[in-house]
Amino acid sequence: MRLVPGDPESLGGYWLAGRLGAGGRGVVYDAYDDEGRRFAVKVPRGEVTEQLGDAVWRVTPHHLARVVAVGVDRSVPYIVSEFAEGPDLRQAVAVHGPYAGEELDALADALATALRTLHAVGIAHRDLRPENVLLSPSGPTLIDLGVAATGSVGTRTYLAPEVVTGRRPGPAADVFAWGAVLLFAATGRDPFRGESPGGVMHRLLAVDPELDELPARLRELVGRALAKEPADRPAAAGLLVGATAGLGPPDGLAGPRSLGSVAEEVYASLTPGQREEAPGLLLRLLDGDAVAGDEHGVLARLTDAGLLVRQSVRVAPAQTAVGKLVAVSGDRVIPASAALVHAWPRLRAWASARAGEPGTTGDRAGQAASVEGPAIGVRAAVAPEPALTSAYAAHRARTADLRRLAGLLTGLLARLLTGQAVIGGARAAAARAYTASLLRGRSAGGPRAGS
Repeated sequence: MRLVPGDPESLGGYWLAGRLGAGGRGVVYDAYDDEGRRFAVKVPRGEVTEQLGDAVWRVTPHHLARVVAVGVDRSVPYIVSEFAEGPDLRQAVAVHGPYAGEELDALADALATALRTLHAVGIAHRDLRPENVLLSPSGPTLIDLGVAATGSVGTRTYLAPEVVTGRRPGPAADVFAWGAVLLFAATGRDPFRGESPGGVMHRLLAVDPELDELPARLRELVGRALAKEPADRPAAAGLLVGATAGLGPPDGLAGPRSLGSVAEEVYASLTPGQREEAPGLLLRLLDGDAVAGDEHGVLARLTDAGLLVRQSVRVAPAQTAVGKLVAVSGDRVIPASAALVHAWPRLRAWASARAGEPGTTGDRAGQAASVEGPAIGVRAAVAPEPALTSAYAAHRARTADLRRLAGLLTGLLARLLTGQAVIGGARAAAARAYTASLLRGRSAGGPRAGS
């Protein structure tokens, strides 16, 4: 899903390419860093609490998407985690059918391990449901750590009874959701489903679901997890069943493709003449130049793929049959997101080649890139990527350093203004060390390695 008006272009130095999902708890974006590595960036509806910000650094990522950054950028809180490849559990069940045997055991243990890890550092997930379980090639991965969001928490049929009646969800609510997700995986049906919110609430509070389709080794454990009273449920550590096999995605089913792989596939489908023309056109667009005409259809192909969009032009408000018209599509095309040059290795190489070797055009720069995606899927061995000029490298280094430093200072300022001036010792030491390294690097008169 593309970015929508009002979405930020970047957060904390991560470039946003599009929306992976949105709901009552926040928006999750497909994002890339300056080197093209892929991440998931969540902007929660509520605040990122100090407790969560400190606790996520103590989480060992066993069947969890590892959190790599938590901060505030221009008053927007965000959480950055590794991108977990693969379809979600609901998609997998739709293709594979209900799970049983060793595969169901593997799912039960993976989710129990993830919950045990979170609970050990004082974090409740608070939104365990099929959409937040991804079946990656390395096994089931739980995504979307719980934050202090306002409004509803979780999908209704996976809410614990105490949450429905207004109590704050805690570890016991995660255990209830574990049982509900296991029951969904084994049957393909949402537990406690009803024709209306009132019907769902009645079933959650007063009806015990049928567990006959579960294997005997899981039936008793899931039944205890789905107890109406939190005190009657086992702890997450007591949910392990000793699985001996793994669980990956169904054959032929994958998660959302990366922006770079989509772009590379489109590029590979162009004619030789179009490929020769593409670098110049795209680099002009990156510079903000208006490109008049599209004689050979290059821009049209990229626009059809969603890589480019037509810039909206404001018009005098006019009432139409479907609502008030305030803008129309103009003739000028622009990149659909600022992430394109970072996510697509070939375009990134063209931009680098132009900075390092004036006059480099055509396909030669793209051949130097590490090409990703199903269209080509190999590392070209034509020539190494052109070396960047010292001025360009210094510019990139300063930009990356300033973004990171701004994130640290913004987060600290937000805590000072809200009276939460005390930060964890480890984070404070890291901030001091990072700032000192910047000062040392600049005084030495050169860009910092790895920036």
